This record gives sequence, structure tokens and C-alpha cells, in this order.
Amino acid sequence: MMEHSEIAAEASPEAVRDIVQAIIDQVEVKIVLAPSPAMVMVRQVDPLENVPFLLGEAFVTECEVAVDDCRGYGCVLGAGDERALLSALLDAVVGGGHRAAAEVIPLLAAEESRIRARWDRESRAAATTRVAFDVR
Repeated sequence: MMEHSEIAAEASPEAVRDIVQAIIDQVEVKIVLAPSPAMVMVRQVDPLENVPFLLGEAFVTECEVAVDDCRGYGCVLGAGDERALLSALLDAVVGGGHRAAAEVIPLLAAEESRIRARWDRESRAAATTRVAFDVR
């Protein structure tokens, strides 16, 4: 199964709303840090010299929540308040081993199937544009 953070990043907007709603319908959620914009440094490793360096900054949206005694943090690339909230909720519920995880995991599995099907369609569509060169 994909990591819950990857599902949050790749899920359709409708699935994001459905999963967030499923969580907040079951448990009391306290927003510790409302979804807000931030910048993070992107680190990279030079493949030739194996030396780390800072590639630059990336714009992200981050969020932090508390679900009972489980805290969760979410950070997604770009602007995405709902997606950052979902990521934080999943971190608290699934990553924190909260009792509500049993209800959420089937929703994540269903969304993972849709994501993998979409990736497969995109891969097949891109494959039709592949060009082969005969080099002699």
C-alpha cells in the first residue's frame, strides 16, 4: 500500500473532501496550525561527488492537527489547504495509530486503486508518443 501522505498528495479533490469528512465525523479534531503557506529548502545530493547541496526553495502549504492524543503534521507542495489538512489528519489518525484508522484505511485503499489506475492510463498515453531512433 502507498504511504498515506502520498495518497493525500495524489488523491482527487472529491476523495480529499470525502476522507476529511469521514475523519471529522468520527472524532474531534483540534487545528493546532491552520493550513498556511510556507517555504522549505529543497536538498539534493550531487550524483557525481555525493555531496549534499541546497537546490532552492519550494512553496508548500502546511498544517498541524490534534486528534485526541495523536498529533499530525501535513505539508504539501504548492497551494492546497484541504490537501494539507488531509495530510495532517492522516498523519494523526493512521500514522498515530488512532482508533479511527480502521474506518479510514478502506477509503485510502479505494483511492489508491483509483490513483494507480490513473497512473496506468497516463503511462499508456505517454507510451504512444515514444519514438525509437535507429542509431548506427
